[in-house]
Amino acid sequence: MNALRSIVVGLDFTPASRAALSQAARIAAWNEAALHTVHVIDSTWLDDLAALVGLDRDRFASEITERARNMAKDVASQGELAIGARADVAVGSPVDMLSRTVKSVNADLLVLGVRSPASEGRGPGPVATACLRRVPCKVLLAREDHTGPYKSIVACADFSDTSFRAVQQAVRIAQQDKSALRIVHVALRPMLDMAFAGHPLGLWPGQPLKLMEMWNTYRTALEPRLENFIEPLRHEMAALNVTLDIAEHDHYGRGIAAYAKQHHADLLVLGTQGRTTLRYALLGSTAERVLNELPCSALVVKPAEFAQDLD
Repeated sequence: MNALRSIVVGLDFTPASRAALSQAARIAAWNEAALHTVHVIDSTWLDDLAALVGLDRDRFASEITERARNMAKDVASQGELAIGARADVAVGSPVDMLSRTVKSVNADLLVLGVRSPASEGRGPGPVATACLRRVPCKVLLAREDHTGPYKSIVACADFSDTSFRAVQQAVRIAQQDKSALRIVHVALRPMLDMAFAGHPLGLWPGQPLKLMEMWNTYRTALEPRLENFIEPLRHEMAALNVTLDIAEHDHYGRGIAAYAKQHHADLLVLGTQGRTTLRYALLGSTAERVLNELPCSALVVKPAEFAQDLD
């Protein structure tokens, strides 16, 4: 990851968030970036619990905040944080507070913990998913069972500008961690049922064969297209162990997740689709599917215009 100046990590004191903190501290160290750790106390939970036990809401909030601040300082004292790092506590909506922190410190990266496949649940939780949609910077979802350097990285290329930025980030991380890097384009293979030959919708006898010929021609052209796509990064990849690959699947998202699992990736790097004219940009169906089946840590790179869409 290049030229990172400011990193925010969400801390909720779970094993997953501690793994996120470990990765954030490591990344901050080799970027010489400022590290900001924030723990958010959900105000809805706070209000409900204060009412349940019959305590004054403001006094209860003050006590909980102080306790959380002490816990954050304790984590910092264990050497997890970079020198000069900040450990803050906020009360409010977790998504709003994390987004506000990212904007206030002009963060380049938000790091959040996600549970391992062995833990209960699947994919990132609702807070992480909402942050992926709303924050204007890159988001690293750090899996709780991986805290060290990334040994195997898979970067997804769909030939868009955003996916080029994702590949570029993957190259920089691979340089730092001395990782094996695989750059993959998932191609949707045609799903043809010969029983539909002659169907009124447009298939006639012999057309499936012609479609397969067209697919084979297209498929053959993908490898040189991928070579050309990454050509501007050749000089940066010269000392890396890089594999270019075309993977065929019937779904982009499932194909990416399956490829990452097949090659035992520690980190998956992908770009999001992004949507203009919307207050909250969407991830896009491909990223949604990949993250729902998250096989490893994931770095999600936003379109260059994402921040402007949120202004």
